[in-house]
Amino acid sequence: MMIPHGLFAINKPSGLSSVTALNKIKKFYSKQLKNKLKLGHGGTLDPLASGVLVIGVNDGCKRLQEYINCNKTYEAIGILGLATDTYDSEGKIIATGPTKHITKEYISQIISKFTGNIMQVPPVYSALKMEGRRLYEYARKGSSLPKDLQARPARIDSLSLLNFTTNHAVQISKNYTVNMNYCENIKQAKTLPWDDVDSATSYPIFKIRVECGRGTYIRSLVHDIGKELGSAAYVVELIRIQQGNFILKRNTLEWNDCSNLNNIFEALNKN
Repeated sequence: MMIPHGLFAINKPSGLSSVTALNKIKKFYSKQLKNKLKLGHGGTLDPLASGVLVIGVNDGCKRLQEYINCNKTYEAIGILGLATDTYDSEGKIIATGPTKHITKEYISQIISKFTGNIMQVPPVYSALKMEGRRLYEYARKGSSLPKDLQARPARIDSLSLLNFTTNHAVQISKNYTVNMNYCENIKQAKTLPWDDVDSATSYPIFKIRVECGRGTYIRSLVHDIGKELGSAAYVVELIRIQQGNFILKRNTLEWNDCSNLNNIFEALNKN
């Protein structure tokens, strides 16, 4: 069988890390190809996130830097009134905030502050390295960081509000802790009792579409929008819609299609 080279993109399902997705594909095809298969991806997607994940095969890995550097488009849903330590629904709720003052018009006004060149602090639960270790390694062990996380530049070319509603079926975690520093930094933010967080229907959700440059953390963006609104927020859904010339549902493979070697070859030939 011929040795494959090139690029293709998949619709990574939520619940799989980018590395796990790569390893599953590699393991499957290693059984079918006698030649060594080298795979890489063009930019990490959080395990919670779904959408476009660009994959390089053998010599195609040399082009992956283009996709790490290129613009990307995301759609994200955030829930207001709650903050988590991971900035998404996989973490523990650390505080609550008021939401009665938040309207669709107010969100539209606030998000305009986040377009252009901005500074944002990455989530502690991220793959960035500090003194040779991933940040999430410190966080998962409950270890303090060797030094404070510094804000980093990011560029947001377009940020639009797609929806705002209290009518939703979002489920929230029953895991919670208390972060006094967070509460002190948010006017009216409060620590739990849990009775304040017994139903997600008490908390509105909002959906945004983001076109951004390299290194932008959508979890941090949603978190910061919540704080700017005088409340709190975390991501409950995140989808990468586009990465460079790869557009979700247009020229991406669905996860189930990746088990067919012919589908991979066909996708490689197109790109």
